Amino acid sequence: MKKNLKVENSFILAEKILQKIELSTVKKVEGHLHGDYRSLFQGHGLDFKEIREYTINDDTRNIDWNVTARMGTTYVRVYEEERDHTVWLLLDVSSSMDFGSKFTTKKDMMVKFTAVIGYLASKKSDRIGAVLFDGKIKDIIKPEKGIKQVYKIVKKILSCKPRDKMTSEADFSRLSGIIGRKKSLFFVSDFIFSTEDDKLPETNWKKHLGELGVRNELRIVHIIDPVEENLPALGYINLEDPETGRTLTIDTSNPELTTRYQELLDEENKKLSNFFSVLKLEPVKIYTNSDIADVLISYTQKTRR
Repeated sequence: MKKNLKVENSFILAEKILQKIELSTVKKVEGHLHGDYRSLFQGHGLDFKEIREYTINDDTRNIDWNVTARMGTTYVRVYEEERDHTVWLLLDVSSSMDFGSKFTTKKDMMVKFTAVIGYLASKKSDRIGAVLFDGKIKDIIKPEKGIKQVYKIVKKILSCKPRDKMTSEADFSRLSGIIGRKKSLFFVSDFIFSTEDDKLPETNWKKHLGELGVRNELRIVHIIDPVEENLPALGYINLEDPETGRTLTIDTSNPELTTRYQELLDEENKKLSNFFSVLKLEPVKIYTNSDIADVLISYTQKTRR
């Protein structure tokens, strides 16, 4: 009896946290996506049904150009939803996600994103699961249906304390066996990883993330604080790298330093962009001062062009 009461209290706590997230955010996204978060994806989560002539309300992405060329008129491929669909959230809970230059941290934005996607998935009666990682895989929440599952995931994120510093040491090789195939995946991170061990097969997160993308429908959610892209001129400041624990005092008013910082940032962003390009992925970029609803709506409009 006490155990059940404890679980119920946990749900109540998570529900109160979720209530702090503006309902207008969920409603705004839901209205644009017509309640179907799956439109963020192309392909998985749908089964092929038939080919028929194009009508004005059809999605142009589903045009079958081979049949259209043979028949001399436009035809589309029609899909229907899988009855038992699963979405996984792969969530970075490392130290760097606790950073926020103003009032909102990157972890806060991850919670909001989780709440929005989780709410929409629960309304479709889809199962939702999560993998929390920092230097290692910290927790695996098996997929289940219902809004209480969303509360459970949110509570886990908020109560999670980073155990290890280097995110790239997470053993992502396990994920393929855990997740399987033909699932919808959201990989949510700030992508501040250690690159020292990238050449080691067991710790090469890019290799294993690429494998997940081949077997499933993968979306990258890149969470960024604006200060990380534009270093403000505040004079001397003390910085701590949350991923390594190292501290450094720098003069942000020094133009040589800020120029070098921008060069290094551009170099890292280029590497990341090239990796995503190889996987044919267009990241969803969410800043800590973003309106998540506007970001998701803009993203779906862009990918439908």
